[in-house]
Amino acid sequence: MNVSPIKSRWMTAAMGFSLAVFLMLGCSSPASNIPELTPERLVAKPASQAPLEKTYKLVPYDQINVRFTYHPESDPKAPISIRPDGQIMLDGVGSIRAAGLTPEELGKEIATQTSKRLRNPEVIVTVAQFTPRKIYVGGQVKTPGIVQFQGEMTPLQAIFDRGGFTPEAQIDSVILIRDTGAPEPVIGRINAMQSLEGGVPERISLLTNDVIYVPMSGISTTNQWVKQHLREIMPIELLGLGYLFGS
Repeated sequence: MNVSPIKSRWMTAAMGFSLAVFLMLGCSSPASNIPELTPERLVAKPASQAPLEKTYKLVPYDQINVRFTYHPESDPKAPISIRPDGQIMLDGVGSIRAAGLTPEELGKEIATQTSKRLRNPEVIVTVAQFTPRKIYVGGQVKTPGIVQFQGEMTPLQAIFDRGGFTPEAQIDSVILIRDTGAPEPVIGRINAMQSLEGGVPERISLLTNDVIYVPMSGISTTNQWVKQHLREIMPIELLGLGYLFGS
């Protein structure tokens, strides 16, 4: 194929420009400016995880069993549902805040409230049924959408529930967005590669309404950018040679 000197210079310039864009964007993560999540920024599970009953925070619509070890006559006849306001109603006690407490903490609170009428009460609270929780998983996963779960779920479990990562995913920069009630949500980056390839235990547990977003890798973003803008960086007379750049 004969190419004139002018066209040859344009081809060299275009290829050089594309290479520069690739080197500039392809080697950087599009989420690199987002800080990594740390235990200080987000509640994390310890490396040696305690049993669920020790760590789980009750939420509205959970159903619990309440048992008085030494006073079984005081046991509720059926599981108690936590109301939307986070309270439960207990005979002989009245309204008690349950949401935000672990079952053990709630048991101690009930024991304190009933100590005026019962001698040395010991109360054991267990979860009879977890309320379904919803989070959203988007970005570079095979089937973005809502994930429902009960109890606890980690970011990787949620991602695999939606089919896993796509080949274009930036696995070391998974983004978690959480509304904590503050003026701004908590936004942080999770290196899922450490768990997938390094066997590092996940330390983050998801909460209702969390958003998991998997960004496209820097190389994939660069390739997409070059294809979209190829016709803008090449002169008209060379558009027919676009196949040289994969367009």
